Amino acid sequence: MKSFAPRAASLCAIALFALAAAMPTAKPARAQKHPPLAVVVGVAMKMTDISLATLRAIFRGEHTTAPDGKRFVPVNAPLNSYERELFDRKVLGLAPGDVAQFWINRRIRDEGLPPRTLPTAELGVRVVASYPGAIAYVSSSIVVPGVRVLKIDGKLPTEPGYLLAEP
Repeated sequence: MKSFAPRAASLCAIALFALAAAMPTAKPARAQKHPPLAVVVGVAMKMTDISLATLRAIFRGEHTTAPDGKRFVPVNAPLNSYERELFDRKVLGLAPGDVAQFWINRRIRDEGLPPRTLPTAELGVRVVASYPGAIAYVSSSIVVPGVRVLKIDGKLPTEPGYLLAEP
């Protein structure tokens, strides 16, 4: 007796190939638009606006104090995250490949330490809500009660021309 299994498998493969060829091709997906980043502080801090220059100084490790006299404690987004790359590019003026060298140079000259980096943005929001002086940048989609979104040079994340929105 002759086995039909090899012939059936071949016919099945041909049928699947023909079906796949007849299906319409998918159009390439458009790049997903990310929500703007929000710079956040705890609600206990009595500030609503921050300048780009001050934000840059804080995240470059320069000794910077808040209006209430507390020292800012900057908190970075996770390495290689969209948020970190956008912030470094727009605020610090650094490409992702230049950030490590920037901090090596600062440490060699004893000009400050890099901000603390937390493993998740959600943890960053919780730290900001509970630690006086903490300041972070997160996706505006994960802002929670207990933190205040700061305007950057007078603009909120929802306003046109906001610095930390996707181009």
